[in-house]
Amino acid sequence: MWPAMSWPGWLCVLSAAFSAGSVLAETPVYGKVGGEVDLKPDAHSFPNTIKNVLWKAGSDMAMEWDGTEISGYRHFRERCHLNTSTGVMTITRLTVNDSGVYTPEINGAVGTPIQLFVIPAVPVPTVLKACDEELTKCTLTCDEQTTQAEKITYRWKSDDTVVMDSDKKEYVIVKENSSDIKKFSCVLENQVSHESSQPISNPFITDTPPVEQLKISTGLTVFISLLTAVLLLGIFHRLKAGMWFFEKASMPWEADFWRKQERPAGDAAVSNGTTARGEKEQSDEETAMT
Repeated sequence: MWPAMSWPGWLCVLSAAFSAGSVLAETPVYGKVGGEVDLKPDAHSFPNTIKNVLWKAGSDMAMEWDGTEISGYRHFRERCHLNTSTGVMTITRLTVNDSGVYTPEINGAVGTPIQLFVIPAVPVPTVLKACDEELTKCTLTCDEQTTQAEKITYRWKSDDTVVMDSDKKEYVIVKENSSDIKKFSCVLENQVSHESSQPISNPFITDTPPVEQLKISTGLTVFISLLTAVLLLGIFHRLKAGMWFFEKASMPWEADFWRKQERPAGDAAVSNGTTARGEKEQSDEETAMT
């Protein structure tokens, strides 16, 4: 049986519980690995004039200003800045080990604790696709290749329009609903960063030409190739044999077809005799006239 307690007693208990809950309530703040973060005290809890500031990391002192001089402790000495006008403490070059509870004390009054979470930035994702054999439905996967435990949001885009925000990396598309879309992409996001993938083309849209067009293109290519080969062969024969192949009496498989045509010896002799006789007659005429 519970002991009797007066109304004033119950009010004291409730007030103490409420106060304890208020003190233990922590404000979450996120910082990116390698970046910096501002830890801001609750401005409504402190007077306009700040006379001294103390920040604690857990139960240890991190930064202190006694009204005249700023002091830093341990690793905070090199990586922290303290604004004495606002009480804001800035931590630079953040590491995962900087995560923890930070509590401000301004003018001796304890402020609301801040829970700092330092997490890595998300990587650039890649869109993977897997389609059925009929190419009527495809599953797109936003592959991020990360093992961080913090919550990640996946945002899918059709062309430039956001179509879905989800905590799942898969997105199913259907052909009948995607005929007007050219590209798909995904955006990976956490509390400190976001990255977009390279867009991929709509898998339901193919650039394969029709079969008849493909046959015509193939036939034309073969014809041009054969014609080029014949022309080159004719030019080669002209250079080697001294005349075009259609001027030859022999066939291509005969040796004379590729041999250069020589003038018959008799023709050469007749030609030489005629020339000599002509020259002799001209010489005799010149002698007679003399």
